[in-house]
Amino acid sequence: MAAPDDVQVRVKSRAALPRDFAYLWNGSAASQLGSMNAAIALPLLALSLTHSPAFAGWVAAVANGPRLLLYLPAGMVADRFNRRRIMLTCQYTRFTISAMLAVGLLLDFHPGHLLVAAAAAEGALAALYNLTEVTVVPRIVPAEALPEAMARNEARSHIAMLLGRPLGGFLYGVNRALPFVADAASSLFSAFTLHCMQHAGFRAEGRTDRELSGFRECVALLAKHPFLWMVLIITAVTNFAFQTIFLMLIVQADHEFDSTAMIGVLFAASGFGGTLGAVVARWLFRYCRLAESGREMRVLLFCVWGWVGMTAVVAAGDDPLTGLAAWAGISFIGAHMNVALTIYQATWVPNGNLARVTSVNSLVSQGAVPLGSLSAGYLLSLVSNTRIVTGIVMAVTLAVAVVSSCGLRIRKRRGSDRIKHDSSHHAGAPVPQSSTDRERNLDPA
Repeated sequence: MAAPDDVQVRVKSRAALPRDFAYLWNGSAASQLGSMNAAIALPLLALSLTHSPAFAGWVAAVANGPRLLLYLPAGMVADRFNRRRIMLTCQYTRFTISAMLAVGLLLDFHPGHLLVAAAAAEGALAALYNLTEVTVVPRIVPAEALPEAMARNEARSHIAMLLGRPLGGFLYGVNRALPFVADAASSLFSAFTLHCMQHAGFRAEGRTDRELSGFRECVALLAKHPFLWMVLIITAVTNFAFQTIFLMLIVQADHEFDSTAMIGVLFAASGFGGTLGAVVARWLFRYCRLAESGREMRVLLFCVWGWVGMTAVVAAGDDPLTGLAAWAGISFIGAHMNVALTIYQATWVPNGNLARVTSVNSLVSQGAVPLGSLSAGYLLSLVSNTRIVTGIVMAVTLAVAVVSSCGLRIRKRRGSDRIKHDSSHHAGAPVPQSSTDRERNLDPA
């Protein structure tokens, strides 16, 4: 285990974060912002150069496909090799790719099908960098400061989503090479911050042949921690179901408003809700001590029942504006789930397995998103009544909440019965009492 049984992370006051975390946070923030710029610009560039929506779709798809496929091997690499070298390799490679694209565009060179390779490399390098960063944070941040650090990382991701997409579109409108210039500069800045950090937290632990047996050890770890496998199942199911709400809101916006503007607002609402949720999570975990052992289940129940409430709002309102507020609320609640998960993993999962456990979680939860989008399209084609569609999503979310609550109640009852059984089974002979103790026990209450 990563921590003894009596470890409790207490965060009554704001914990101080080390300088190395500030370097890592700033570098990763710049890297995510630049990566988001490139993710928006690559499909736009493909469409501009080839005038083929199909080719632009391929460019957009390969940016996410390798990320999903490489989660598991990336976790193995991050657990086995020096983390600093991995992260630097990712950033310098990203710098090279973006710089070549920017120079080629400035010289009126037609990159053509090289855009597919560039998009695939961007996605793969981002997946490897992000997984490696997850293993570094608990090594450079003290245990009492983990809630603050994880909440800041969660907020950083949502801020990058909130600002990166419109910034990438704006830069592309000025000059189509500018998003790649920004991506190259952000990669170089991130590499600089890594050089500024101390190197003690980057070394991978020695691995034996037995430990390199694959992901069976990670599956065993997930089975030992009910919170981990419950979050894994809940996020997979809800990520799958919530894609229906998102696609439905896009369809409603297309019917009632300027679809382009409303789709942009939908993306912004998700980022805004997630950012606000991460900020609130910092306060909530600090003052309510939700990072203490055993209290993470309260966060889980809060999230699943909160999602039930948000889907009920979508079903009751049945219009894009109400759905917009509920979609932001779903992201707000999801930020709390993400913070709780990262804190728990950093505290209880051995550092030598942390990247692989995180990669399994990422593969299952993120892999449900494209499957959910595909299913949502067919569902909306078959069922035209949006209230019925949101009712189906609400029923799925409600089932998840009820099953989770019942499972936690049964688990708590079994734990209580086991404690009572062990206490009665191991009860020994009466402890001799002094005359003073006997007199005290005979005193009337």
